[in-house]
Amino acid sequence: MNRRQRAEEYAPPPDEIISFRNVNKIYKSGHSTNYAMDDISFSITKGKTLSIVGESGSGKTTFGLASLGLLEPTSGHIYFQGKNISKLNKSQQRDFRSKTHMIFQDPYSSLNPYDSIFTTVSAPLESFQKGLSRSERRGRAAEMLDKVGLSPGIEFLDIYPKSLSGGQRQRVAIARSLINDPEFVVADEPTSMLDVSITSTVINLMKSLKNELNFTMLYISHEIATSRYIADDMAVMNLGRIVEYGNPDEITKSPKHPYTDLLIRSYPRAGVRILPGEERHTDYNVYNGGIKGCTFAHTCPFKTSECETTKPELRKISHEHWVACFHPIN
Repeated sequence: MNRRQRAEEYAPPPDEIISFRNVNKIYKSGHSTNYAMDDISFSITKGKTLSIVGESGSGKTTFGLASLGLLEPTSGHIYFQGKNISKLNKSQQRDFRSKTHMIFQDPYSSLNPYDSIFTTVSAPLESFQKGLSRSERRGRAAEMLDKVGLSPGIEFLDIYPKSLSGGQRQRVAIARSLINDPEFVVADEPTSMLDVSITSTVINLMKSLKNELNFTMLYISHEIATSRYIADDMAVMNLGRIVEYGNPDEITKSPKHPYTDLLIRSYPRAGVRILPGEERHTDYNVYNGGIKGCTFAHTCPFKTSECETTKPELRKISHEHWVACFHPIN
């Protein structure tokens, strides 16, 4: 058996659905090199909800797209149920597509305005369950719309997205993502385009459906509060690397990485007034990826020379808490 064969035949633990092994995604523009994913080795446990949090540009969406095979990594391997997704044959790729789906961020652009709600929601059935009759597909679509709170579902089938509110459109997008009973769903900031009053309703809906339908979910967000509420595990991403991972309650109550602490302290809280002079600023330099040290060393108030020259690896500091930091917060 040659080295290439060994790399592609990864035997996952029984509770693992997605695995990243030394994955990089590099973008080059002129003399600039940007690592959207910087040597990531990470796994997602089957049946769990993992939230990835971080500011814009941290690599969250790149992580999600790559996990679905919608973005090819520059190097490294990604496995779904033990199979290298970049090496799947036509039959295996079709099976992979039928088991995975994505809920996009913007419900206004992710729905075709010229397609009825029935056409939109039943599209995965058209692709992967071709033996179903039109009446069967309409029945399944109406049932799924009922599940996402558009009830009675049958009355929504023949209308168009222009007749729906933003929250209703996102429910249609969720119904489309789940109608084929996927095993793995990526939700890319699914509430960021919605009114605050609707956000909690949609989050509760997704959490309820996840428990009912028993799929694995990768939830991408910059919002600490919603991520903590919906997730079983949380990963904090900074400039292409996962810098902290573990139980959401433990991370948010007792962050150990200075970047995580900054994210939490910067999140607006009701009733908390920031007085002049108390604003918390970040002064990020342009990131030239692949640096030797910590990605946060240019801003971190606790940095040492070691932080600037040596890459910190994730290490376990408690039963459900890992951090990539040489000087974690006490």
